[in-house]
Amino acid sequence: MDVTKVETDKLQQAKQAFKLCALTKQQVEFILGRKLTDKGWRDYETSAGRKSKKTNNEVYSVKHLFKQLKKKPKKPDFSYSDIAKHVAKKAQRLQAKQQQQGTDEVYRVAKLFKSKENSYRIEKIREYKFDKFNSTRSHWKIHGDVNIFQIHAVIEELIRKMTEGLSDNVKLQIILENDKNDQVN
Repeated sequence: MDVTKVETDKLQQAKQAFKLCALTKQQVEFILGRKLTDKGWRDYETSAGRKSKKTNNEVYSVKHLFKQLKKKPKKPDFSYSDIAKHVAKKAQRLQAKQQQQGTDEVYRVAKLFKSKENSYRIEKIREYKFDKFNSTRSHWKIHGDVNIFQIHAVIEELIRKMTEGLSDNVKLQIILENDKNDQVN
């Protein structure tokens, strides 16, 4: 019985694994797990000899040095039980970490849920009159703490104080500036 293509591939892999150029008849029979006839052995020996001559010539070629072996990456072979075990271990680790952390810790968000009392004051710092443009420029400052929930009410109060005693069709331009980092919003 001749050596099939699958068996030839198996023998090639064995050669690469053991780093051998040629295999003996006993080695081939052991790897294949069956006895070879004399004719089958001669056929294999001549075909392997042709291939080895080809590779020996390529050793002296520069192209052979830069060749990359084209091996297909193996896909992971997981069974459902392996995946379930992995998920169970991960869940146990997560549960242990949560128990270690404890539920007695108290988290607080600073000043967000403060009572709605006014902890700020608005005052006019200076005022300039421009006769050429018939306009007025004034600087106002808000002292104190204003959280995100109070911004709307604070700006409404600022506009009311700025427009006191002015006509209804007055035009406003407001520029917000942060004194701590000198950023203009």
